[in-house]
Amino acid sequence: MTGLRLFLLAFCGFFALAHGNVENLDATMTLHSARALWLRGDSGLRAPDQAPEWTGEMRIAAHVRAEAAAGRHAYGKVGQSGLVYVWFPVGYLWAMLPAVALGTALERAYPEVEATFRERTRFSPQTYQHGEFLITTALVSLVLPALCGALCVLALWRLAKCLGAAPRDALWTTAAITLASQMFPLGRENLSDGPGLACLLWALYAVLRVRAGGAAGMAALGGLLAGGAVLCRYQHAFLVPLLLVALGPVVRAPGGLRRWLAFAAGGLPCLCLLLAVNHARFGSIGDTGYPPFGSWFNYPTHLGLLKLLVAAGKGVLWLSPLLWLALPALCRRALVPELRWLAAVAFAVPMLLFGSTNGWQSGQCWGARYVTPGVVLLLAVVLPQARPWAHLPRRFALLCAFGLFANATSVVAPTRGYNQLAAQGVAALYDRELAAGTITPADRAGVDAADHFFFLPRFSPLHANWTYAYQSWRGAFETDQGRPRDGSAHTIEALFGIAAAPGHEAEQGRAPVHWEDRGGRHLWWVFWAELYGGAPWRWGLGAAAPLLLVLGWLWRRRGGAPAA
Repeated sequence: MTGLRLFLLAFCGFFALAHGNVENLDATMTLHSARALWLRGDSGLRAPDQAPEWTGEMRIAAHVRAEAAAGRHAYGKVGQSGLVYVWFPVGYLWAMLPAVALGTALERAYPEVEATFRERTRFSPQTYQHGEFLITTALVSLVLPALCGALCVLALWRLAKCLGAAPRDALWTTAAITLASQMFPLGRENLSDGPGLACLLWALYAVLRVRAGGAAGMAALGGLLAGGAVLCRYQHAFLVPLLLVALGPVVRAPGGLRRWLAFAAGGLPCLCLLLAVNHARFGSIGDTGYPPFGSWFNYPTHLGLLKLLVAAGKGVLWLSPLLWLALPALCRRALVPELRWLAAVAFAVPMLLFGSTNGWQSGQCWGARYVTPGVVLLLAVVLPQARPWAHLPRRFALLCAFGLFANATSVVAPTRGYNQLAAQGVAALYDRELAAGTITPADRAGVDAADHFFFLPRFSPLHANWTYAYQSWRGAFETDQGRPRDGSAHTIEALFGIAAAPGHEAEQGRAPVHWEDRGGRHLWWVFWAELYGGAPWRWGLGAAAPLLLVLGWLWRRRGGAPAA
């Protein structure tokens, strides 16, 4: 029953803090593809000359085709059928299908919801462009991330028990990783990293069970989950072989080779499915729609690695401070040798891989989500065995407190709105330096805004998000009529201490352009309160009610249980 309680508690918690709408372009494009798959049996999107059925698919297809015509590879490519296929993982697209199916049915039954949303956001057209089909986007935003986050929490608890942790230590491990590491945002964000991490953690759990004598059926299930992790995040293909290596000692046991082969065979259906989809779309089993490897992974690795570690806005050592304990603990001989090796390599591979990409910051999220699976796998293996809360209680408490602060910071303001203002602040900073002659026009032309504002301390969301929240809740970003209130005085000056450069006030002083990025509407209960009326705190109580009920149930069960 403890596992069920943990799952319900985590789901209700993530649900209460979920976004009010799809808050990133990746999920928006994937949702349109899932809708096309549900309605037409093909996830391809139609361009303006192909009789598109809704505005969103037309815009996405037109953009991808226009970029391709200009010699650029952006967000996907045209397939053999002439339709546009976005490059986001097919596993995440399929995971959206239940929400899309239910949402489509509800939209037909209640068309007034969409009309109300369109009218309410008339002064922020980008909001409706990205949030079309409100009921479907709400289901995707509320349910899917919370479900995957809760599955991750349950897997962490199971993993800790498999590694020999006592019941209380298993709970300490689960709580610390969930609340004080980069795993927490995955339970709130509409990205494929949540489903991918859930599959990866449960595949690791299957590996530990098989190492402890589990049957071939458990091994096959673990392989299937590992394949699902790859379908959701293609880069997990670099981590799955580590699980096979960790199963190596099983081969020497009676029947061990059969179990090892069962794990490898369990992932074959997912591999075959991915290759078949690639071939059907593009005529090549190895073409996922992403650009060639060399066109993206060409950043100086030492610089990217340094930024992934210590960048003020994305560094894993700040946003997952438990690494300050877990990394040194890898040197302890008390850890299971094969698993210690697994944890170290699982952390190192994504760091080295994505340290070489000019998108190291994985911008549409809190934290560097590209390396989050490695961070979580490292913590899940090391913490239950090292038990820092027993050996270094003060240090553990301090690092957990900082991790809790970082995660609270991720909740108070929307990532998309912060990114917009930070990009404007970077532009203002370097335009002023250009005007002062400090940098050359060539230097200014080469500035990548995200590369700067996720690295430089003055732009760190660890402080800027709180100012954003204050400005947003007091109405500084919006007029009484719901129009964006532009001006650098209460946007980039308030957040970063930079005024718009002379002659650039219009573009550098813009308020957040999306309706849900103003006034705290990135939280779903504020979003729907603003949409349909009523005090947000009442909707907030409705959001917190399931969480409070589960907490009350847990308390009663704890009080009524017999002593161990």
